[in-house]
Amino acid sequence: MVTFDPNSKCIRCGKSSLLTDGVTGEQFCAKCGFVISEKVDESGPERRSFSIQGGIDTTRTGAPTSLTIHDKGLSTVINPANKDAAGRPLSSSMKNTITRLRTWDSRSQSHVSEDRNLKQALTELHRLKDKLTISANVLEKAAYLYRKALEKN
Repeated sequence: MVTFDPNSKCIRCGKSSLLTDGVTGEQFCAKCGFVISEKVDESGPERRSFSIQGGIDTTRTGAPTSLTIHDKGLSTVINPANKDAAGRPLSSSMKNTITRLRTWDSRSQSHVSEDRNLKQALTELHRLKDKLTISANVLEKAAYLYRKALEKN
């Protein structure tokens, strides 16, 4: 629920158009969009809410982190196809920007032998998990132990 506060003015544009979002506690200007204050009390998992017929569906927005993935599932993958979300080709200026982002993303990744070793070991653990029908909890513990052993050489 968003409420209007007629007595306060935006510090950026000076208009009397401040709104307060009752769910997030965020106060912002309806004219220029400037965020005056934000209230971030929630430290739980990130969720999105969608209205459904029986109430609210709080579906998780991303995959949980896992020790069985070399970067713990926190990496961003830039799609190699030069298309936007709708499948249309990118403009030449946007292509240049995406190419620069891919270059910086590649440079920011660790290329040390320990990281390559960890990637290979975790791939092997996943292969063994499938062949031996090991549970995900056992695989997570094995990845934890391997990471600890790798830290101690």
